Amino acid sequence: MIRIGIELNHVVRNINKQILKYYHKDIDPSLDLEDIDEKDDAFKYAKFETLTDKNEFIYIDYPYEIFGCAKTMTKDIPMLMNNWLSELTNYEDDEVEISFFSLNEDSLTIQSTYFFLSKIGTRVRKIVFPKKFEDIKNDYDVVITGNNKLINEYLKGNKNIYTILISNRTTKENENEESVNAIYDSLETVIKDETLLDNLHKFVNDKKDLKDGETD
Repeated sequence: MIRIGIELNHVVRNINKQILKYYHKDIDPSLDLEDIDEKDDAFKYAKFETLTDKNEFIYIDYPYEIFGCAKTMTKDIPMLMNNWLSELTNYEDDEVEISFFSLNEDSLTIQSTYFFLSKIGTRVRKIVFPKKFEDIKNDYDVVITGNNKLINEYLKGNKNIYTILISNRTTKENENEESVNAIYDSLETVIKDETLLDNLHKFVNDKKDLKDGETD
């Protein structure tokens, strides 16, 4: 089985736009949203004096607006994802399991995320809310992420996970990291890559053969 974990934020869900929208509305009306690239790190512009202030904004003041009301990174992602899930059932070389995961979520954001998933009509059967990076180590063979911190603090040097990086302004520094197996500019290009599944199948089987050899 090929177990693929897709991180929601910055891959499926555009929370940057929501963060900037409500920061502009509630904290800094002078912020010029038209001059900001939505793929850039929102917190380069949405600045808070303390981590407490930042967390209060995200998890108390606007969890529903940020996590529940966000749009997908592109309008075609829901349709492409559902078509992909259907196509994966016909992949003859291996069984493929897709799930979503979302890090750093709390009570109000979790229920908002369920609303987001219902809103986009996803048919992915599983969603995981890991409490820390290490919690994903046994869940996936493949991780699709645009999360700079996840790559640098956990996936870097981890040869048991095939890392697919969705490149954006916050991940440029990682594009030559050995821990990154493949780089795409969007989830759409991942789905449309006809060579991807064969590459993942080979990776998973090579990993299994290595583990079996160590056992012997």
